Amino acid sequence: MNDIKDTLRESQEFFRGQERSLAARLAVLPKGRIKADRKGGEIYFYLQYRKGRSVKTDYLGKSVQADLRAKLAERKRLEKELALVREKLKLLRTRREDADFVDPLLSILKALTKEHARDAGLEIIGSWCFLLYQKHFPMERYALKTDDLDILIPRPFKGRAIDLAGSLQRLGFIQHFNADGSTYFSSSGMKVDFLTKAGREGSKPSRPVKGPAVAPQELRYLEILFDEPLVLKVARGVKAKVPAPAAFLLHKLIVATLPERRGKREKDLRQAVYVAKYVLTDRSESDRLRRLWRELPRKWKARVGKALEESRHAVPLEEGVVHRLREVLV
Repeated sequence: MNDIKDTLRESQEFFRGQERSLAARLAVLPKGRIKADRKGGEIYFYLQYRKGRSVKTDYLGKSVQADLRAKLAERKRLEKELALVREKLKLLRTRREDADFVDPLLSILKALTKEHARDAGLEIIGSWCFLLYQKHFPMERYALKTDDLDILIPRPFKGRAIDLAGSLQRLGFIQHFNADGSTYFSSSGMKVDFLTKAGREGSKPSRPVKGPAVAPQELRYLEILFDEPLVLKVARGVKAKVPAPAAFLLHKLIVATLPERRGKREKDLRQAVYVAKYVLTDRSESDRLRRLWRELPRKWKARVGKALEESRHAVPLEEGVVHRLREVLV
């Protein structure tokens, strides 16, 4: 589990690099805002900006160069990005003292291994999956921003009966119920959610899956994550099944534009872009990406297109990656 702890520490180094890069770019960009003043039927433009405690005004003329407008818009985007990076650095400085919080994850995965959950098709998805990617593939570091562990359960379930609830309760986790009837478990600040694809009855209360004996939350768009999943080593004698990176990438782009994911949109888009850097340079994953894209329903493709457009603003420093994704997908 030291690998995961190392990743958490490396996250801080990554965001420090992001902070330096953003600050360097902002240092050469003009600042201020454009003001227009009408005099005698003519419109004159000025650039207003703060210098120390005073506000300065520079005359621009009767028109504004498009390049200036573009640079001011870029400054606005990068200032927003820098604020987010510094917020994450602040969180990381607080959480480095709590690095042992990852220990419950190892205990859970050991219990799942004992129950042969991986052989039954259960997958680790979400941010913990992304953390495992970072240790096995050449992907950029990104801070883990949640203690929630998402476990994907296939439906219909074809494996032998496994006692997920009992395994978690023996580890000290307490069972809770969501409003839709689905179950989750919590302990030591960590939450374990079980998810499955929504069927025709997806709008009805969640039903227990007979094999694992838990009631997973039913969500749309999860079925893509079952396409040729991978098995990654977590620790000695402990492995976990995770989605293929190409499937993870498309799923993140699809769900990023959902209204209920608004608070997680920036995280979804950033993780998608970082995984895309690997997928676009790995032949097998890029081939899988193209195949999955061809098989996607038209409405799903529309969500991906919308997410890529929003990525240009959410992750402005990665516009080249977003552009390459658009060439491959849209």
